[in-house]
Amino acid sequence: MDNVGGDVKTLVAFTPRALSGEVAHNGSVIDRQGYESAVFTVVAGKYTSDPTSINVACKIQDCATATGSFVDVSGATVNISGEVTTVADQDQEINIDLRARERYVMLVVTPDFTAGTSPTLFFGATVTLGEPSIRPAV
Repeated sequence: MDNVGGDVKTLVAFTPRALSGEVAHNGSVIDRQGYESAVFTVVAGKYTSDPTSINVACKIQDCATATGSFVDVSGATVNISGEVTTVADQDQEINIDLRARERYVMLVVTPDFTAGTSPTLFFGATVTLGEPSIRPAV
């Protein structure tokens, strides 16, 4: 029996947590060996401390080793932004062709808040790896 589970592998790319400050937050290092494509699904949740607007810049980086220096992947970005009522519970996808990428990939998230007193935004992400070189995917 053939099903989608044999063709994809879904992992936590960014453990759900409250983001604060205007600094970059690194997600999990993903070993994508054996997969040729990926979809990162990023999800903005609830916010605190009444900011008037929020921008969350999301980008993918890659590296040849799990502990090396990760660099930005050109074009692999998405922003979730707007007034707080439009940002909360919004999701976006970053589709990426992994064939020319390094073995390890990582999501990096940088929030930017307008107004509010020490605002936070709950945020999380998954990655679905696809096009496995060996089936079923493991």
